[in-house]
Amino acid sequence: MARRSPSVLTVQGLPRKLTSRAGAFEPRQNSNIPHVGQYDPLMTGRPKEARSREQPKQSVSRRKLMTLTGVGTLGGLTVLAGAKLAPWWTDRSPQGNGTAWTGPVETGASPAPPSPTANATGALPPRQEIINQYGARTPHYWGLHPENSWSTFPTDTPLARDSVCLTFDACSDSSGYDERLIDTLRAHRVPATLFVNQRWATSHRREFESLVADPLFEIGNHGTNHRPLSVTGRTAYGIAGTKSVGEVYDEIAGMHTWMATNYDLQPQFFRPGTAHADNVATEVSRAMGEWIVMFSVNGDSGATASANQVYEQFLRLRPGGILLAHFNRPGSETAAGVERALPVLIGRGLRFRRLDDVLPAAASPAQPPRW
Repeated sequence: MARRSPSVLTVQGLPRKLTSRAGAFEPRQNSNIPHVGQYDPLMTGRPKEARSREQPKQSVSRRKLMTLTGVGTLGGLTVLAGAKLAPWWTDRSPQGNGTAWTGPVETGASPAPPSPTANATGALPPRQEIINQYGARTPHYWGLHPENSWSTFPTDTPLARDSVCLTFDACSDSSGYDERLIDTLRAHRVPATLFVNQRWATSHRREFESLVADPLFEIGNHGTNHRPLSVTGRTAYGIAGTKSVGEVYDEIAGMHTWMATNYDLQPQFFRPGTAHADNVATEVSRAMGEWIVMFSVNGDSGATASANQVYEQFLRLRPGGILLAHFNRPGSETAAGVERALPVLIGRGLRFRRLDDVLPAAASPAQPPRW
């Protein structure tokens, strides 16, 4: 896939260059996003330097060319055996109405990592190449935490220490845009990874473009049709999954290509519809250059939880945790719960990161920890 020149949007009258980042482990320089020690003990949510003097806005490049040399500098993050992981988590279905596991957990040794074929610029490998490589494989797991997916992240580097990741999904329905939730994140300068489905993005184009233009947010791939990711046609919560390796490829590639073509974005992370996948689908996704990311804390039970329940779930976050919630249901109480929870988490000293801050590139030799 040939790389396109960065697109230019006008957001509230200001042209913004839309870029994305392929590097995962270098701290963002000249960024207004809070990092180590920037939150004050009064929990105002504003960085200290922002209160002491006005800072000129800096242009932030969100694309850094991924190279294997750069991946090699990850140090301890590529050695996960001794990594510190979230010591506490809540493992419920993202819909709030199912158990954590819908299939057996393989207890044997993890297989060798798949051979990623996506190149450093984010171009996808050919569809037939993926089918040839993975089409004959039989999955042994179906559920929320398959092999080769991330539900927690190591915290053994200075950047990741005391850190958590907030992730919010916009699913395929056209139920809306939770502006209050997004405004809350912006008010506290809390970075997050937003997993967006293609059908939501196309029906909420203006809102999507404002999120793409905001360096506070990373845009992840939530699929083309919001389907569970299966190579055998499994279902989750009554939603039919993909039925073959070819359909898995299409579910990932459709949104990936749409983002690359229209916004010059190369998503590094994928979350399947319903957050269900089998272990072959996770290998396919990684070979296409996108890690599958699940969750350790279910923040809002598919945007059905009360504000108090959301608040309590957020408070269960611990360093290394990845929280899943939703920003496509403005009628839910998710935003109200988040408004209460963020000052408390900030007061505890937790630092918020985007996934591309703390997870390695899919082409790296790193292996996610077993859930």
